[in-house]
Amino acid sequence: MAFYQNQKIKKTKKVILLESDSHHIAMYRRMFQNAAFEVDLARTREEMLEELREIRNGEAQKPDLVLMDFVLADGYGTEVLRAIKKSHFTRDIPVFAVTNFQNPDMEREMKRSGIFPDKYMVKTHHTPAELVNEMENYLEQRPAGSDRPKTNLA
Repeated sequence: MAFYQNQKIKKTKKVILLESDSHHIAMYRRMFQNAAFEVDLARTREEMLEELREIRNGEAQKPDLVLMDFVLADGYGTEVLRAIKKSHFTRDIPVFAVTNFQNPDMEREMKRSGIFPDKYMVKTHHTPAELVNEMENYLEQRPAGSDRPKTNLA
């Protein structure tokens, strides 16, 4: 019993992955599961918006983090980002945008409007392992109930 008392119990973190590319889905799902993340999948904006409605209605558990691509089969994910960050039920959920879609005008507009992801990463610049590491570091530095990490992450 003493052995277990000294062990740190790590809580499984829940991530919602918003991604429409089946190759990226398989790769990210495998990496996240290997890192002990629970992964829920939304393949379209509509699926993700439905998940957000369920969270607001208390029908689904709030995730610890949303990982999303901005380019989806049914359009751009900026509508989802806006829905997450404007609702008082979900605005504290960190959102990582991991995409190959770089649009400086869109990035400036998001920043100007105050609606932008907590982390913006270009897929081709980061390995899946680096992404998992970024997510773990962000969540470790984030105090319980806070919408920001304890320290600034680059």
